[in-house]
Amino acid sequence: MKFFFCILFFISCGFGQKIYINSADYEELKSLPLSLDKVSDLYDFIMFQGPLNSIYDLKKIQSFNAKDIDALKPLISMRAINNSGSKVSRISDRYRKVENWTSEEGANEGLVEVWLDRLAEPKNINTATWNDLMALQNVSPVDAVAVMKRIDESKITYPRALRGAIGLSYWGYRNMVDFFTYDESDTTDSFHFWYNTTYKTLPSTTSFDDEVGLVDQISDHPGDLHHKMVATFGKHWKLSLATHRQLGEKVYDFKVGDLEIPNSKWSLTYRDFNLGGVKLDRVILGNFSATIGQGIIFENTDFFSPRRSGYSWSRRVHGVFPDISRTRQYALKGIAFQAGNKKLDLMGFVSKNKRDAILNIADSSVASMITLYPRTNSGFGADSLLMPMLETLDEVTYGGSLRLIPFYGTFIGLSAYESLYDKPIRPDIATTVIADANEGRFLTSIGNTADTEIAAMYSNYGESSIWEKAQSFRRVFGMDFSTVIRNIALQGEYGILDKNGDMKIDTSDPRAFVFSGYTQFNNLSFLVVYRDYDLAFDNPYQRSFSNYSRYKGSIFEDTFYLEDPIYGFLYTAQAQPQSERGIYLNSRYQPHRALVLSGDFDTWTRVADQAKYFRTVMRAQYRPVFNLRFSIRHKWQKRGSMNVLDPSAYYSQETIIRSQIRLSGFDQIELMWIRSWVDFSNRRRLTNDLASSGEESSLVGSAGTGSEAIGFKVIHNFNNRMKAMGQVIFYNGFIWNFEDTDFRVFDSNTDAVRYWLSLFSRISDRWAIRLKWTVDSSIPVTNYIFEPSDPTGQFPDQKLSWKTVSGENFTNDIRLQIDYAF
Repeated sequence: MKFFFCILFFISCGFGQKIYINSADYEELKSLPLSLDKVSDLYDFIMFQGPLNSIYDLKKIQSFNAKDIDALKPLISMRAINNSGSKVSRISDRYRKVENWTSEEGANEGLVEVWLDRLAEPKNINTATWNDLMALQNVSPVDAVAVMKRIDESKITYPRALRGAIGLSYWGYRNMVDFFTYDESDTTDSFHFWYNTTYKTLPSTTSFDDEVGLVDQISDHPGDLHHKMVATFGKHWKLSLATHRQLGEKVYDFKVGDLEIPNSKWSLTYRDFNLGGVKLDRVILGNFSATIGQGIIFENTDFFSPRRSGYSWSRRVHGVFPDISRTRQYALKGIAFQAGNKKLDLMGFVSKNKRDAILNIADSSVASMITLYPRTNSGFGADSLLMPMLETLDEVTYGGSLRLIPFYGTFIGLSAYESLYDKPIRPDIATTVIADANEGRFLTSIGNTADTEIAAMYSNYGESSIWEKAQSFRRVFGMDFSTVIRNIALQGEYGILDKNGDMKIDTSDPRAFVFSGYTQFNNLSFLVVYRDYDLAFDNPYQRSFSNYSRYKGSIFEDTFYLEDPIYGFLYTAQAQPQSERGIYLNSRYQPHRALVLSGDFDTWTRVADQAKYFRTVMRAQYRPVFNLRFSIRHKWQKRGSMNVLDPSAYYSQETIIRSQIRLSGFDQIELMWIRSWVDFSNRRRLTNDLASSGEESSLVGSAGTGSEAIGFKVIHNFNNRMKAMGQVIFYNGFIWNFEDTDFRVFDSNTDAVRYWLSLFSRISDRWAIRLKWTVDSSIPVTNYIFEPSDPTGQFPDQKLSWKTVSGENFTNDIRLQIDYAF
């Protein structure tokens, strides 16, 4: 073992290079032979009093001594500070954080614009509000209250004063310090511009089910292309523009000659205006996003995110914001505002937009809204769709939230929204969505026991005095609350779907409830979340905590039972949470500087069929030295174990082991091994051969299936502006993996190899480019058949090779991203 560590040490030294101290970020400084407190002091000094012009400037840091300075002399280098604009410099210095944001997809994508604005134009910490703090990742309600109380005590004029806030965790401090300033200088009264474009030949993936039924139908279609642009004019005005074309999509907004203009989003925002005793945070015209509370009542993203608690990285931000994200099915377009003061927070919105929907053939009423990626009217089956789906439904939605805030961290809020539709809602799923030959399987198939969730779909006929074209409506209202007691945060939300349409709370109205409790210490945090959603709480804007999306375990999963495979998007692109009742626990504990432990435990009941689930994940990371890390993740998950007759019961385990060597200059070498196994319930027809009266084992079916992968990854930084990343994985089975900035899910029935290479370059302080190339190849599937014995015995049990099942599976895709900031 000592010999092994010696080799690692010499490898690190051999590839080592001096750290450019004035441009190093916090993680790079941690590689120096300093305690964490001294690293923090050094980082804060350079950030707010630097740059260092001489090694002896380190004497100005009170915690440093002569021994520290001597130790750093051979390890650091002074570097001239770039004289470009302050906004570009701030983004440039923190680009390792920014590059992950600009690649964000899914539920958090809409927040990227907020984070970039805060980073380029930081606010004075002394003017920060509760909403400003809670918009940041890894900042808990306990942290936010600690900062607000510290501001009331006296003005914060330097970062260490912020760090001294009683109750503020070190993790919360590190995640907020870059977003604020500590002097009176105004960073917002100027012009700022940001542009991003992404092109790729593979579909976006935000969950394990996204790629089901997709790749074959769209492989020969146009690539995935996105453009985003944000411009701010002084402290008040902001313009946001975007165009999006999903992989395989051929629809567009309009044509200019032969030029097709793809689907676009835009918003114009007026922000930060004081009106008497109320601050108008923002007024938005055009496309906007809206989130209320914990996601029970309203959140309009198209994307489902499992176990999204609103804590840590899975941030959920209350309020309205400009929206240029990929969300389109539930995109809002109209006008929205948010305003408030220390005692009041108010938001409201009105939107009119078109929705994609499946229409019933009999009367053109709505069977169900559907999120399509790609959007098309062609379908994926051999026959054409009988009714169009794109923009077949007009929706007018208005709503809002009012919060009363007696003191920091404590509020009680009331919220509601109503959607009006220009067609009746009549979910005739058996006739419209399910193929005629399979209608009898709906609600009767033993393999689709969650069909009751489909049967509980919302239906409505009604009128409205607000919009004369309305033929149906949907109303949801409720309340949310939050309070912070010392280092404990309690939050919850309760929602009611007004199914009868009488504006009264009846016992028959479906309900949904979520409650969370969170406590934190310096090296320990603990989170508990309880959710309880009624089966009939069919709210298309619900995005609250759950393990699975709505309709999992239903006939929508089996596209071969449907009129067209494209209807499978009713499940695979579903953003609503499944009706669940259960409790989730999460904890992170660092007993030693070299050891970090974390874990999740979730047990819940699927309301649709009362199926019992549990899921446990344990993680550990050990760092014998800072540059060497070993991590292990093991998951146990089970369903249906309470009933031995349940044909859909399973038990799965998954183990992921990684070892990582961090070299100087952020270079990395990582080894990875993955193994998983799923045991299915016993089925006698697949266990014994019926033709032999059960005397012999069946040659069909399996008691379980496994997956295994081994791979390595390398990251090399040529300098502080250019790096190359690559990975090779040999695998068999179902595997998920993070590849550079992508989350990918892939599956192979045979041995396969997957490799990718990514090149990233910051051409200048304002320009950045990223190119990723991926190849996946698996060996062919070869089956064998046996000739039955004939009377003459000429061909007794002769094995014949049948190689026409499938050939070699080969995929080849690229991803190109360009960013510009001014």
